[in-house]
Amino acid sequence: MTQTLKLVVIAAGAGLLASAATAQTQSQLNATAAREQQAADRALNSQYTATMNQLSPSSRTLLRNAQRAWITFRDQQCRYESSAVQGGSAQPMVLSGCIARLSNERTRELRRLGQCEEGDLACPR
Repeated sequence: MTQTLKLVVIAAGAGLLASAATAQTQSQLNATAAREQQAADRALNSQYTATMNQLSPSSRTLLRNAQRAWITFRDQQCRYESSAVQGGSAQPMVLSGCIARLSNERTRELRRLGQCEEGDLACPR
């Protein structure tokens, strides 16, 4: 096995993108980023539902409003972050990557809110 092939196998096994060792088209990169965005959206929606199920009706309303505002923020932030490649073939990848990253961050935040200790004053119920 050649040194280059070993690196590709190691990188693929670790789940890393080895763009220098493997040729991928921008279309493939865009599709991969889109799948990662979809996975992040599913995880976010699942955690949102789990957190909502633990809340009182008044807290549910507050979280629903916060989540709607957060989605608006996320989408605008990612439009901004991908504006440097506006109209280019990499824009879908950059946009999807941003949405996935921010969605994963929000999922962690919702998980934290759903796992607060009893008596934590910064934790709505």
